[in-house]
Amino acid sequence: MFKIDKKPTIIISAFIIIIITISIILFYINNAPYFNIDLEYSKITSFSFWWYIVAKNIFTITLFFAGLIIPIITCYAFFKIYHSGYLTNLIQRDNYNHIIKKQILYSWLKNLIIPIILLIFLIISTILFPNQNFEYSSVGSSFNFGHKFMETLSPYLFIFLYLLILFLYGIFITNISIILSRYIKKFSILLIFNFIIMMVLECIGNFIIGPIIATITKIEGINNVFSLLNVVYLDGIPNIWLTFAFLIIINIIAILIIYKIYSNKEKVLNNYE
Repeated sequence: MFKIDKKPTIIISAFIIIIITISIILFYINNAPYFNIDLEYSKITSFSFWWYIVAKNIFTITLFFAGLIIPIITCYAFFKIYHSGYLTNLIQRDNYNHIIKKQILYSWLKNLIIPIILLIFLIISTILFPNQNFEYSSVGSSFNFGHKFMETLSPYLFIFLYLLILFLYGIFITNISIILSRYIKKFSILLIFNFIIMMVLECIGNFIIGPIIATITKIEGINNVFSLLNVVYLDGIPNIWLTFAFLIIINIIAILIIYKIYSNKEKVLNNYE
C-alpha cells in the first residue's frame, strides 16, 4: 500500500510546499516599499503573516481545488487496492471488515499532511517575524491581514482549531472519494465527480441550508458556516466552533453512507470483478 500511494503523495506535498514558497516570495516583492516603514513592519506578527499566506494568497486558490487535490493524497491507494486483485489477496490473510476499516483509517490519516506542512510553515513564520504580540485592531492598513478570532482566542488556539478544521475538511473530501470509489472505476473520473459534488454541496449549503438556518435562528453570519469553501477562509462566521460542529455532522453522515455501501462483502467484491 505504501508503494501504491507514495509517488502521488510526494508530488502533491511538494506542490503545496512550492506554492507556499512562491506566496512568501510574492509577499516580499509586493510589500517591499513598506519595509522601509519601521512602524508598519514592526506590526507584522508570525500569526498574521501565517494567516495571510494560508488564507489570503495563492495557497487559498490551491485549497479551492481541494476536491481534486486531497483525493490524490488520501484516496489513491484505497481506489487502487479496491479496483484490483490486491483486495482479494488481502482477504485471504485478514478479515474483510478489518481490511476495509484499516484502509479507510489510513486514508483519513493522510489528511494530516497539509496541517503538518502548515505547522512547519508557522515555525518559519516565527523565524521571519518573531513578533508574538498580536492585536488585530492595531495592525496597520498595509498589513491588516490577521483574523479577528486571533483577538478573541489565543492565536495558538485559533491555529490549532483551524488545522483541526482543515483535517476534518480533508476527511470529508476523502469520504466523498471513498463513496465514489465504490461505483467509479477510473480515478481521473472520480476526481472530476468529486470536485463537482463538492461544488454542488457548496451551493446547497451556501444558498439553501444557510439562509434557512439564518432565518430560523436569527444569528448573524450563521449562513456562512454552511459554506464548504468558507472552511478555508472562516469569513463572517459568528463562532469558529460552529464550523467545527458542521464538519463533524457532515462527516458522520458520510461515514454512515460508507458503512452502508461497504458493509456487504459479497456485493463489494462483485462490483470490481
